[in-house]
Amino acid sequence: MSDEPVSQLPPEVCQRTLARFEQHRRAWNCNPALRICYREWYGIVRSHLPSPDLGPWVEIGSGPGLAREFIPEMLLTDIVQAPWHDRQALAESLPFPAASVGALVLFDVLHHVGVPPIFFAEADRVLRPGGRIVLIEPYISPLSQVIYGHFHEEPSILSVDPLALAPVTPEESKGSRDTGDSRDTGVCQGTPDAKDPFTSNQAIPTLLFARHHACRFAQAFPNLVVTRLRRLAGLAYPATGGFNRPPLLPFPLWRALYFAENLLPEFAFRLFGFRMLVVIEKR
Repeated sequence: MSDEPVSQLPPEVCQRTLARFEQHRRAWNCNPALRICYREWYGIVRSHLPSPDLGPWVEIGSGPGLAREFIPEMLLTDIVQAPWHDRQALAESLPFPAASVGALVLFDVLHHVGVPPIFFAEADRVLRPGGRIVLIEPYISPLSQVIYGHFHEEPSILSVDPLALAPVTPEESKGSRDTGDSRDTGVCQGTPDAKDPFTSNQAIPTLLFARHHACRFAQAFPNLVVTRLRRLAGLAYPATGGFNRPPLLPFPLWRALYFAENLLPEFAFRLFGFRMLVVIEKR
């Protein structure tokens, strides 16, 4: 653990990030469909957390602070600290002593982490044996790849190495975008000196845990064992409009779609899921 500042973000980036947090909080208050989805997903997260006796539960990248409503005892952190966060923290340099944390929760955060292997090495360091990493992240299914590629501002690039020890530059990523989106944004961007906390590659979690890189992850981090992988969330999720668009369906129609999808077997979401749960336990 270092006493150095966890980030060197320019003031304008911090201001822009805090403004986005506030925009997300306003969207949250105005969108009942979005709140229903997140209530379900944070409930799933909570059901996979270890006993609090093992150590504190810490959310990395808490952003607008939605977790406070569902898991109030969890410590909220972010690279840019807002008033509702408990402390500032960077995923690649966690400000906690070795073997002191019971759980790390990342909700839509891993795909923003600049160098995922550095985060997992840090997680291995700070977690106690039996501690867990609980992730809710985008899942790239045949359907979601199309939707994310054409209607989402974040890229989904499947041709990168998610275990690379250096971020891919925008120049290196040109021509590799599976989405057909020609915007020049980086892949697996961000380092401890990142210039924009919202740069991302939505494909990173799928590559790490639902494609052939899963075996490489197990070899690279033998102390971190994936104990649960679940695909979830069909078309009802993008139909909420997310945090940047109004709902795409009238609420009664959306609610019918949401409940119908919840009756489907889990394997169906391999084809059209938009989210994935990953639970990783430290030996």
